[in-house]
Amino acid sequence: MKKLWFVIIPMIVVLAAFFYFRDRKANGSQETTVETVTVHRGNIQVKVLSTGTIEPYTRVEVSSPVNGRIDRVLVDEGDMVKEGDVLAWISSEDRIALLDAARSALESAHEANDAEADREAKAGYEIADKAYRPVPLTNSIRGEVISRTCEPGQNVSTQTALFAIADRLVATVQVDEADIGKIKPGQDAWIVLDAYPDERIKARVSKISREGTLVSDVVEYDVMVEPFRVPRHWASGMTANVEFSVASKENVLVIPRSALVEEHGREFVTVGTSAPVRRQIKTGITDGKMIEVVDGLREGDSVIIQQSGTSTKDESSGDSSRRMRMMMGPGAH
Repeated sequence: MKKLWFVIIPMIVVLAAFFYFRDRKANGSQETTVETVTVHRGNIQVKVLSTGTIEPYTRVEVSSPVNGRIDRVLVDEGDMVKEGDVLAWISSEDRIALLDAARSALESAHEANDAEADREAKAGYEIADKAYRPVPLTNSIRGEVISRTCEPGQNVSTQTALFAIADRLVATVQVDEADIGKIKPGQDAWIVLDAYPDERIKARVSKISREGTLVSDVVEYDVMVEPFRVPRHWASGMTANVEFSVASKENVLVIPRSALVEEHGREFVTVGTSAPVRRQIKTGITDGKMIEVVDGLREGDSVIIQQSGTSTKDESSGDSSRRMRMMMGPGAH
């Protein structure tokens, strides 16, 4: 039995030493670290970001005025047109019937090699052609042809939309109710298309919807944003990302938003490094990362923005003692 104890006791000592040094090392790694930043001057811009679609401000579909067949098409997609321009010429069903009958009589006269019949058929065709002229399909607004769905020889009806005309392209985006109060008519904005991510076009808010739409339990409002210039490569249906400029300040004192602590409606920061002092301050606008300091700090002050690690208060030594007692048995102290 004594030999057995000579083996057990050294093993306990070794294990105890292992746990002690391991816990001591872990405890040392949890020392408090402090990160500071200097209060400095900078610019802050508050923005609201939203996504939507490029679409016409006014879109007009031009349909055929008669049932019939297209004779000629005079414009194509991308062409600029003005009010009153003829887009196409269309023969009515009556004109088509008369011309087809006159053409058939003319062909029959040619086949019969009858000069008199041939002269009469030609005269009949000319009368039919002059009596029923093609009908012009005219445009009603100044703008760009953004869609053409017709070709010469195509049969059409009065229900067929042959062209779509847009006066100008705008961005229509959706803004949720948490941000819609920050958007005003005439407000500056910037438009960036997914198709042209390196192109940033200045714009302004021209219209805000008065009726919201519920989307995924969030009420959203349509906001129309009109660019100061529309690049020729823009097209209706493109995805648009709009950045609204809500507020901005230049050359003001700023600190990271993470340095701020809010308690009971008041704002505090910890100033200094060697002898930190908690100080109440007054803040202004924020972009989510940086925040304006209105009062309570001076340029050059050091502010603590992050504190990590906690004191273990000798928990590791207590754990080691407990392990020792467990290994020694109930009677060990």
